[in-house]
Parts: sequence; structure tokens; C-alpha cells
Amino acid sequence: MSDESQPYIYADNAATTPLSPAALQAMMPYLTTEFGNPGGIHRIAKAAAQALEVARAKMAEHLGANAHELYFTSGGSESDNWVLHGAVERYRDRFGTTAPTCIITSVIEHHAILHACDALERDGVRIVLLPVDEMGHVRVDDLERALVDAREASHAAGIDAPGCALVSIMLANNEVGTIEDIPALAARAHTHGVPMHTDAVQAVGHIPVDVDALGVDALSLSAHKFHGPRGVGALYLRESFSIPPFIEGGAQERGMRAGTENVAGAIGMEAALAEALDGLDDRRTRVAQLRDRLVQHVLDTCPDVRYTGDPDSGWRLPSIASFAIRDVDGELLVVLLDRAGVAAATGSACSTGSTDPSHVAVALGIDDPAWARGTLRLSLADDVCDADIDALCERVPRCIKRARLMSGSCAV
Repeated sequence: MSDESQPYIYADNAATTPLSPAALQAMMPYLTTEFGNPGGIHRIAKAAAQALEVARAKMAEHLGANAHELYFTSGGSESDNWVLHGAVERYRDRFGTTAPTCIITSVIEHHAILHACDALERDGVRIVLLPVDEMGHVRVDDLERALVDAREASHAAGIDAPGCALVSIMLANNEVGTIEDIPALAARAHTHGVPMHTDAVQAVGHIPVDVDALGVDALSLSAHKFHGPRGVGALYLRESFSIPPFIEGGAQERGMRAGTENVAGAIGMEAALAEALDGLDDRRTRVAQLRDRLVQHVLDTCPDVRYTGDPDSGWRLPSIASFAIRDVDGELLVVLLDRAGVAAATGSACSTGSTDPSHVAVALGIDDPAWARGTLRLSLADDVCDADIDALCERVPRCIKRARLMSGSCAV
């Protein structure tokens, strides 16, 4: 039974975050009185166009980019699909449609990447999925071997080309929080003449993200992961990395992405990111310390529980605590936690409804069904406090124990 007297704790911020009041306030004029279409030439339209370009310039500055390198999209999935399909088209334009080509990515990517790769594979693109170590890190040596293999395949076909259209590795994993060494991976891709993309959807607003420091040619982000509105995101494309348009139609986004611009969404996204970056270092430290207290309590009080991902805070998102729990059904555990006043997740939000083990857990070597079906992710709010952690320390172990008993009673 649920206890309505207890405050409900939202610990699923990796799935989505509540809209920041500052973002809503910034958006309101463009949802009401400042309603112009930026494509027009009258004063109302021009005011909207000017506001959109101010938001673009500020967003770019937050990422260490130039304004003309940033394109507004509907979110991370669109940005990911655009850069993958665009990179392949760019490669085929340069080296011919019959040239062997591949995309190199990792086994722990978000489904926006993996499913886009499935579609490209049906179009004749070879997809190379790099493994990860037990903490979720992609190894530079594995990328090097894949890049060498791609070039050799191209040379075997008589074509002097890299053989790889794009390397795409996420900056931070959405299930276990591990941060990848993108600067090292990008540097290695560039030694082979291959552009580098990172899906930074889970990272932007939670850790410092600078495109030059990362060394990437493309980067995806989504506003709702850092208290911006849903349905808006962005794709950074370095000036030297040009790809074809993804949506044909009008001349919006400098002819690269047709469709009337979401002015209010773009402005809200920029306001939310500006707020998230203000005091980011102090907030990261505080949240990570509270997370670690929660993690240690769960490990101390619950047998047969593993902490998944990199335990080093320097290589982990501060808000994510993730576990593999033996002999527990993850979906049952999430239901019990909800009844106990905690919003949590098993696997990723985009795989809800699937009965398969988390592909990330399996990639980390947690392939025994007794463990792999019992994944739990608690992703803490930016303003999480000691009282929240106290409550989680009481509710989470209690629900794990109950879920284990119930899972065992249902076992055949």
C-alpha cells in the first residue's frame, strides 16, 4: 500500500526533469504576445527572429561553439539521427555510393543511436559496436583496431578512403552514469581522418561540456534533461563538418532543418542551461556526496547488490546511482518504490515495456538473468537534500527486500 503522508521523491531525473521556473518565465512572452513566425519580414516576425538568434548565440557560447555551428532540433533523437544519416550521405558523396563504409559506435549507446544504426545497416552501412569494460568505458585500443579494419576494408576495395563515415560515442551513459574519455577517442578518430560525434544528451547541464575541449565535430543535446522544455534540442556541427539537411522544406535553420522554429522552446532551453551552469561545480560536488551516502547505505544494508558504472566521481555523472540486484524483478521493484513514494527506473526510460535485460547491464558483463533483470537507477534532483537521502536510505532497502521476497514467490 502507498503511504500518501510521506513526501514523494522524484529520483528519475535522468528520464526527464521538471521545467525550471526561470525557463518558463523566459518562454512566456513567446507563447503569448511575442508569437511571430521568424520567417516573416514584418516587425512581429523580426522580433521573433531576433530573439531566436540571441538564444542561439547564448546556447553556442555555453558550449564553446560559434552561433552558426548550432542548429535547433526537436530533441536528442532527431539530432542523433540527423548526424548519423548525414555523415553517411557526406561520406558517399565524397567517395562514391559503392565505397565500403561503416559507423563505429558502442554497445551502450542510447536507442536513438542504436536504432538509427539498424536503419543504416539495412541501407548497406556496416555497423561496428565497440565493447566496454566492466565500468562502461570504451577503450581507445578497441577504437583503433576498428578504424584500422575500416581503412583496410576500403583499401581492399581499391578505394583510398578511411572506410568509416563517423565515430559516435556518448559522453555519459544514461543508465549507469559513466563518463567516456571523449577527448582521447576523438583524437584517435581524427588520426584516421574520421569525424567524431558525441551524444551529450545526458551530460549537458550536469557536467562541463565544451566542444573544443572534447575535440568533437558534432554533439547532440536535449533541453528536458536540464530543466528545459520537452520537444526541443540542438545539434552542434563544427564548421568544417558539413552534412546534408535532414528535413526538407523551407529555409529555416539556414536551410538545414525545415519547419517553423520553436522560438519559445529555444529560448526556454537557453534559459534552463544558463541556470544549470550557474554554480555547477559546487552543485556537482554536493550532489555526488549525497549520492555516495545513499549508495553506501544500500550496499551496506542489502546483500547481493552491485553498484554499476564507474564508482570514481571524476568519471561518473554526479546524480546517478545505479545497481544490479540479484533475484529481483526490476519492474516490480520500481512499482514498489512508487508505492513507497519514490520515482525510480529500471534500465532506461525509452525501453519501458521491454522484458529484456538492460543492454547496458549485459554490456557491462552482468549477463546472468538473476542479476541482469534487477537493474535499478536512482537519478537525483539538482536540489536533493539530506532529508531526501534519509528517506531514500529507508525506502530503497525496504523495497529491495520486499521485491526479492515477491520475485522469489513468483519464480517457477
